[in-house]
Amino acid sequence: MPGPEIALLWAASFVVGIAWQWRSPHTAAPWNKRIFGFYFNFFAPIVVLFAYTVVPADATTLLGLAAVIAASWIVLVLGLGYARAAARSRGEQGALALGCGFTNTVTLGYPVVSAVFGPAGLALQVLFAQFMYLIPIVSVSTTIAAHYGNGTRPRDWRGIARQIANVPLIFAVIAVAIRLTGFDLEPYVAAPTDWVVFLMGPIGFLELGLALPLERISHDLADLWRAAVPILMRLGIAPAVLFAIHLATGIDIPGVYYLSIAMPAAFHTLILARVYGLPGAMMRLIVVMSTVIMVSAIVIGLAFFD
Repeated sequence: MPGPEIALLWAASFVVGIAWQWRSPHTAAPWNKRIFGFYFNFFAPIVVLFAYTVVPADATTLLGLAAVIAASWIVLVLGLGYARAAARSRGEQGALALGCGFTNTVTLGYPVVSAVFGPAGLALQVLFAQFMYLIPIVSVSTTIAAHYGNGTRPRDWRGIARQIANVPLIFAVIAVAIRLTGFDLEPYVAAPTDWVVFLMGPIGFLELGLALPLERISHDLADLWRAAVPILMRLGIAPAVLFAIHLATGIDIPGVYYLSIAMPAAFHTLILARVYGLPGAMMRLIVVMSTVIMVSAIVIGLAFFD
């Protein structure tokens, strides 16, 4: 679990973001995009280089991750299908898809897994966070947000290729290529990654404060029904799909992965919604409701089984 000083830094960063957005919304929006661009094109590639350099290559680890990858893609495809059928607009389609497909692997996932499974579980959670979709998770989520956001659609294969071949994915390919040559990249990326991981916390919460919609909460019953499926997808269907893969293949899947894939909708989807013009109110509803349900279940579970 993060220490009190780190938690206070995160909270302060979030408050700064909220206050900035409240007092100066005309400057908060462009700065949110600039900060996200810095994270996406500089911080994320460093972590990707490290993760794709040090991931263990033993059969047990790879089979467990393969099951996670298969389950994640199945859930994402189901989510995309649901979003296409249920959304009232193209932007809402993107918000529903993000809510279905992307779990809170870092901001909530790291401390929760650490509390439940200890240091050994946290090590597995790091692998889950980086290899949930095989390619960097931020590459997949940003591609979806860009595809559905801002009222634009790629008109040809080159537009789609520019969305998919983004910087974190390119650095993942570079890391794999370097590893195949036998060159050990870890000494060159370990120390920078430590600093980046530390800075990701306050910067991420600053972005969350800048991105969280501040308008009055106002949802009709139809909104609640549309949001219910992504919440169910994250908290129930995703772990069920992973368990079905275990039953079908016999792969030994660590308990950490079941908890990780059942985490609530990712905080960074709110940032993507703001950056790419997706409906923020719907994204907020999915993230907040799924987080409240999951955190309440974890707190009750820890208190009951402790």
